[in-house]
Amino acid sequence: MAVSPLFEAACAQAGGESPMNFLSCTVWLAGLAGAVEERFVHLLQQRGFSVRVLPNGAAAFTAFEQALPELLIVPSDLGDMTAIQLSQKLRLNAVTRGIPIVVLTETADPQLEKEMLERGADACFCMTSDPLLLMFRICTLLREYEDDLPMREGATFHAPSVMVVTAPGGLLWSWPQAAMPDQEGGGNEPALLALLRKSGDTATLLEDVAQLELADTTAPHYHPDCVLVDLACPEFDGLEVARTLVALRRRNRQCARILGMVPSGQVVGQTATIAFGAGVDDLVDATISADLLMARIGSLIRRKILQDEMRREDAHIESARARMALADALRRVNADLAAANRKLIEAQAKLVQSAKMASLGELAAGIAHEFNNPLAFVLAHENTVSRSISRALAAVQDGDLQEAEAALGKGGERLSASLIGLSRMRDLVASLRRFSRLEEGEFARLDVPEALSMVLTLLAPKLGQEIQVSCHLDAPAELFCQAALVNQVVMNIVSNAADAILEKRSSEKKEYKNTQSDKIEIFSALEDATDRESGQDYVIRISDTGPGVPENLQERIFEPFFTTKPVGSGTGLGLATAYGVVQAHGGSVVVTNMQNGGACFTLRVPYRPVEEKRSDNAA
Repeated sequence: MAVSPLFEAACAQAGGESPMNFLSCTVWLAGLAGAVEERFVHLLQQRGFSVRVLPNGAAAFTAFEQALPELLIVPSDLGDMTAIQLSQKLRLNAVTRGIPIVVLTETADPQLEKEMLERGADACFCMTSDPLLLMFRICTLLREYEDDLPMREGATFHAPSVMVVTAPGGLLWSWPQAAMPDQEGGGNEPALLALLRKSGDTATLLEDVAQLELADTTAPHYHPDCVLVDLACPEFDGLEVARTLVALRRRNRQCARILGMVPSGQVVGQTATIAFGAGVDDLVDATISADLLMARIGSLIRRKILQDEMRREDAHIESARARMALADALRRVNADLAAANRKLIEAQAKLVQSAKMASLGELAAGIAHEFNNPLAFVLAHENTVSRSISRALAAVQDGDLQEAEAALGKGGERLSASLIGLSRMRDLVASLRRFSRLEEGEFARLDVPEALSMVLTLLAPKLGQEIQVSCHLDAPAELFCQAALVNQVVMNIVSNAADAILEKRSSEKKEYKNTQSDKIEIFSALEDATDRESGQDYVIRISDTGPGVPENLQERIFEPFFTTKPVGSGTGLGLATAYGVVQAHGGSVVVTNMQNGGACFTLRVPYRPVEEKRSDNAA
């Protein structure tokens, strides 16, 4: 299937904005018959188009349900409907609105062409005219402007804008058909401008083509919908102006249509080939009537605006799809993050539990002693109570009620003393159960004083009588947090403080034979946040009278497996776990040394009154 070299070269230039393969384009012929149909089928196939023939308009509408053509060619009368009726129906449907329609007429009738263009057709062509002009017209209608689509966010309505590029002595300047009795401008501008403005268009004149390169591309009048170029003006090269406009619309992402005017009788042959190759979308000669010229301009503007809107809708659809895809991706990422966060919380809970068990292991000897003392006390009194009961029974048998009463009184005293020991054992067991439970990773309302009391109960064997603990709790009693914040963090710090004090006392006893009393103080208060612009922090400070923490170790003590205790005496996980728990609250823990010796640990976690109130309401 041969393709004309002249046509091939011109199409390559005319489609320069976005080169297209015409072999992939499908053209439908509807309503043609006989020799006329064969002629146009042969003409289109010879130029590389895929052609489908339909008998009438109804067949075309039926075919639209299965596929859509790139371009539709119909006669002015299809038999079952006119080309105007078909055009209007196509323009009413969003799916077929963008299909270019070329209407074939039997004679060159300007009035009929004007009516066709005004009713929705994109081009009107006389069957007896040069077929090369039809091919070039089809080529420009199929030209793609994807790269030149205006990227205006929130596009609003604007009146059609037309720029006229001419100068005194040019065809468009003196175009006689534009002369009107009530024209504006008084000879200082072409009468065509008055005609355009009267029809509702925004019309501007450009005499100095050099201004195209220096134009402020942000100005609205330099983004016209259609540009009329005088191709025969003696002041400039009209073809070069057309090429410049093509380059500018590509650079500025605008898709203005170009209509060129040539002298009478030159819309044929080589002149038309060169004009279309330069980027002109439609070509008229100087004899065209005013009504027909306005119809041709209106057809170009309508198609340009229609394609803009269709591509903008496509862009919106693609944007919506992209947003949906992004939302799906975000949902998946959030789900993965939630799963990872759950695993992290579980791991943290296990680590806290392991650290608690390690702490209990370190306290095991003291706790056993705490159990052994009241237990031995109860066992010792059990024999006394048993003897007292025997004596009372014997006295009753002998009738000595006074002796019986004395024996029972002594036994009651021993039972009361045993009850005190049993109560201590019960409290210690309850503290151990609360301390070892696994709900440490859950955020809930925590009674801070009660939790501190439990911790101090467990640490009592280690603290003994040598270390005094005092609490100064000025902060609210309840805090929305993980139980591990007190059960594990405070316990680790107080336990480490006790170890440091006991080590210091051991050294002082060896050196000085006597030591002063030591103490650990626990403070709580609400303070202004230090790492946020507003809000308050729940602050817990724990200070001791131990030897303090050397400055070069103050950062390292929170590292996992770092310990200053002898081998076998510490795991190095206590403070590391404490640091992780505080971080999980969005807080901080720092250590400093007191002026009079000893260390001071400061815990800060955000205090959220809303959460506290929610907890109250939930309770």
